Amino acid sequence: MLFIRIVMMVLICFGLMACQFGALKNIVKAPEVKSIQLKSFSVQDKIVVFDVGLFNPNAFSLSIDSFDGGIKLNGFDVGKFAVKTDTSLPAKEVQTITLPMTLDAEMLGRATRSVLADGQALYHFKGGVDTSVGNVTFSKDGELSMQGVIKTLIPSLGF
Repeated sequence: MLFIRIVMMVLICFGLMACQFGALKNIVKAPEVKSIQLKSFSVQDKIVVFDVGLFNPNAFSLSIDSFDGGIKLNGFDVGKFAVKTDTSLPAKEVQTITLPMTLDAEMLGRATRSVLADGQALYHFKGGVDTSVGNVTFSKDGELSMQGVIKTLIPSLGF
């Protein structure tokens, strides 16, 4: 009988902790992507580096352990990133995070043909931030200018 009571108390404690963690996770607002700037691009190395401006809408700073995610260009999954970090997003501020991304050469080729054929470069940037309260997701959609795409590709291709 005593054993059953102990087990029930342990289960109740775990249940209360789970509820508290879930409630805390609902209070934390997701960081917002305010800007995405192409920092560098190398076809040979299959690496693209973005500076991402992340805004923390919370009234408290968020400790960041890692970032992960990817980018689609005209619907093609062209790259993925996974970065470990030991940083903090200050409360109510934008902080620039540098994210190196590994490119999928085949998908990048398909996306490039699509961009040239359609005359537009639509991107979908999606990721997750591992914080002290769990994983918080973010995303941003937009369009890259054709001039920007051409300026970026031509030096990388050696023209």
